[in-house]
Amino acid sequence: MVQVTVAGLIRNLNDSGCMLLLHIPPLNKYLPIWIGQSEAMSIQMALQKETFERPLTHDLLLTVIDGLEGKVSKVTVTDLRNNTFYAKVFIERGQEVFGIDARPSDSIAIAVRADAPIFVSESVLEQEKENLVMLDEEATREYLQKAEGLAPTDRQDYKPEPDPEMDPDAPDEGEEPE
Repeated sequence: MVQVTVAGLIRNLNDSGCMLLLHIPPLNKYLPIWIGQSEAMSIQMALQKETFERPLTHDLLLTVIDGLEGKVSKVTVTDLRNNTFYAKVFIERGQEVFGIDARPSDSIAIAVRADAPIFVSESVLEQEKENLVMLDEEATREYLQKAEGLAPTDRQDYKPEPDPEMDPDAPDEGEEPE
């Protein structure tokens, strides 16, 4: 497992999808995962430490976990099958640890609220290696602008141009990619 952080969210104004970018520090790359608008809103609110007067679903779940004397210890993105990511939320209670299947978007919304670490399995990173992106600050802005209009089904068709300074495997200007 490789620990990742939430780098940001890209809202798609043309449909109900959003792209969640997970930063993979050891690779200095980002893993894009398409999620729903409501989960994206929940993650964004948690990142910004915003709260509603009444608890949202992810807040409610954390209240229940706390009430049962549990603690979210970590979240893992465990698998990728048929373009669908799978995740688990791990809850500790005393000496017991429970792994609960969940969507990555819900898992990450919970992890951000619980300040729990997020991990991605090496097998998922290997399967997604063609979709991982390496971005510097300017390339990140361009990527966010270009990706904003994409639907989740277009995910594999859009790849940002590699930055030769950031990516040693990128072809030099004028050089044809292999």
